[in-house]
This record gives sequence, C-alpha cells and structure tokens, in this order.
Amino acid sequence: MNTRVRWALFVAVLVVAAVIPQIAATGTVNRMSEILWVAVAALGLSLLTGFNGQISLGHGAFLGLGAYTTMILTVDYGVPFAAAGLVAVALAFVVGVAVGLPALRITGVYLALVTLGLATLFPQIVVRFGTITGGSVGRQLLPRPGYGDSELLDRIGQRKFLGQAGFRAPAWTGLADDQWRFYVFLVIAVVAFLLVRNLTRSRVGRGLVAIRDNETAAEVAGVRVDRYKVVTFGLSASLAAVGGWMFAVLNNQVSPTSFTIALSITLLVAAVLGGAASIVGPLLGAAIVVSIREAVPADSQRFSQVAFGAVLIIVMLVAPGGVVGLYRTIEARLRRRGAGGASNDAATSTSTRPDVPGVSR
Repeated sequence: MNTRVRWALFVAVLVVAAVIPQIAATGTVNRMSEILWVAVAALGLSLLTGFNGQISLGHGAFLGLGAYTTMILTVDYGVPFAAAGLVAVALAFVVGVAVGLPALRITGVYLALVTLGLATLFPQIVVRFGTITGGSVGRQLLPRPGYGDSELLDRIGQRKFLGQAGFRAPAWTGLADDQWRFYVFLVIAVVAFLLVRNLTRSRVGRGLVAIRDNETAAEVAGVRVDRYKVVTFGLSASLAAVGGWMFAVLNNQVSPTSFTIALSITLLVAAVLGGAASIVGPLLGAAIVVSIREAVPADSQRFSQVAFGAVLIIVMLVAPGGVVGLYRTIEARLRRRGAGGASNDAATSTSTRPDVPGVSR
C-alpha cells in the first residue's frame, strides 16, 4: 500500500469517526471512547515491546497512576482536567524511567516478572494510602448510586467538589457531553499515534528497532542502548498515563479493582492482536478487545479473559504478527505473485517475438 493510499484511508477513517457520534446513541459513543483510551495505552506498550523489544506486564499500573493522579488533583484540589493530565503524564514518565532502570540489567522473562510485580502491587499500594487515594472506594466526581450523600462524603472526602459534574462540553460547541468527550479523545489519539509514527521512522526509531533485533550490534553501531531503553520505558509509561487520564474522564471515578493485573494483560492482548510492531496495530487490537468484552454478557464478564486468551492463541497460530502482520504477509505474497506473473509474461513475449533483421535475440 503506497503512501497516498494510506493517507487517503487515514482521512476516510477520521471522517467516519467524526460523523458517527452525530448519529449514534450515547452508549455507542462511549464505547468508541473506550476503544480510544485502550488504543493509546496499548500504543505505549507497542512502542516498548514491539519496537524496542522490552516485555512489560505492568502497564496497567501506569494507566492507573495516570487515572488516580487526574482524579485526586481534580476532586481534592479542583485542578482542571487538562492541567491534571499534564501532571499525570509527567509523573508517569518519571516513574516509568525509574522502573525502566532494572531493564539495563535484566531482559526477557525476568523483566516481565518485575513489571508483573508492579501490576500486582499497584492495587495494594492504592489501598494502603487510602487517605490520599480513597482506599477501596477510590475517587469519583459524582455520588455512586446506592450511597447517601453524607456517607459518601465521609468515606472519600469529596465535601468541596461533590457538585462537580465532570468533563462537560462547552456551551459554544452545541455538543452533548459524550460527543465532546469523544472528539477530545479522538484529537488526543491522533496526536499520540502521529507522534509515535514520526518517532519510529526517525533515527531514534531505527535505534530502537536495532536494539530489539540485536542489542550488541546496536551498541557497536553507536546506539546509546542504556539511554534509549530507559527513555523508551518512560515514554511508554507516559502514553499509558494518557490512557489513564482518558479512563478517568470517561468514567468519572477510579477504584483499585479497575487496575488489577487483568488490565495489564488486556493491554498486552490488544497490542499483540493488532500487531505490536506496527502503529495502527494497537487501534485494531483495542477495537477487537472491546468488541469481545461487549459480546460477553454482563453477568459473565469473568469469562471475557478466557475469550481473550482463546482469541490470542488462535491469532498467534494463524498470524504471529497480529492483524497487521497477517495483512503484510498477504500483501507480500500477492506482490510476489504479481511480479512472477509479469516476469512470465515478459519471458513469453520475448520468446515469441518475430525475427527482426539486424536485431539479435
């Protein structure tokens, strides 16, 4: 697929995405918003694992860090959502760099185990520092159904900002809240994907791929392996925090049960299903993951992880490179077949060409 076709397809997808919220129900719009935050978080994992070769099973913790930072600053201190998001991204970068330091000494399954421990500990840390995070109840902008106002205020300390209604659409837009939220998410996702695309196609991106393919050869070629690996971990964590900000804005609440190891596995499944070593792969994987979860009845959501596992096994058997990898394989085969057909036609034409005086065959 040439560049013009790719850009035309990109613009067409954007136009369709912009039109759907105008004609779809609120539930559908919110589901599309969910796909976007999963895609952005999975994009960070794709940058780390697919392009740099570092395996992480703890990105749900970075997503939770972004979500909790956003809600704490917004609920407890009245910080605007945009400013809270910037703080969350910066904090996640610092924590990601700190977590990435062990990657300088350990690789492969050992790094995966370290990040797995991070994902396992995060909900426990949230509960342990309940005076800040709200403990097992979490933080929320609106009262949950079933709780009296006074009880809720006593439990999570939202006495000052309880009346805040969340991420509202400005009056001048004429949009409903869910539509405005989706368009903001869409802009953020487009910017994130374009930035990662440009990064992976730059000299830095080539260095990341070189480290993934052969770390020793990359170091010999002059790539600063240590710096690249640590900074990539920080950038990946920042993207996960952006997804966490989107999660908080969409749901208006956070709790420890939302950021368990299952979320980290879901992000990894989304990245791998779509194609971890690609830019568009996380978006495709997010759409598949959310669709599978929606297909499972509400009273059987515990089986959604089983469905994820089954789909992942099938995809790895049929297309180890994910959906994008499968497309590239089919495209390459068709191209070779077309080139072979053209060569046969050229050979046939040469062999049947009539003799022309003065021209050697």
